Amino acid sequence: MCVPAMIGTALKTGDLIFSASSSVIGLYDNAKTQEYQTQAAIANAKNSINEANYQRQQGIEESRKQKLEGQKQANEQKAQAGAMGFDVNSDTNIMNFQDTLDFADYEAQETKNKYDLISKQYLDKANDYLSSANINTSSYNSNLYSKAINYLGSTNRVAQNWYKGG
Repeated sequence: MCVPAMIGTALKTGDLIFSASSSVIGLYDNAKTQEYQTQAAIANAKNSINEANYQRQQGIEESRKQKLEGQKQANEQKAQAGAMGFDVNSDTNIMNFQDTLDFADYEAQETKNKYDLISKQYLDKANDYLSSANINTSSYNSNLYSKAINYLGSTNRVAQNWYKGG
């Protein structure tokens, strides 16, 4: 008489142990997936930061080139005015040369602003990737705690069934 009860208890216990172990395997698989997604998000964030730095540097370089081009144009204007016999130190000519320099500075600043905006967009992307990594980690941790509580509940049921059957 005791044998059928023991078999039933052993089957229930085995079923609970199997379900607990499959939960642990599922938890491990979930952990690996979350770890991969987190690492991918962090790598993408690093790439975005690198691209942001590159774009910012490109803006500085393009801006510098435009300023140099403006200085070159102003110097050419001075040389042409002098070659034609104009007084290059007169107020009118100085204002024309200064206008050329001011326009070059304005264009350089606009170019730098354009590249800074692109850089900011890459930094925003990096923040999005890092937020995604944080969400993945938080999601994994909450799933871990939930499964741990369920697992502990399963082991408690295994122990109760084991002692009940004996």
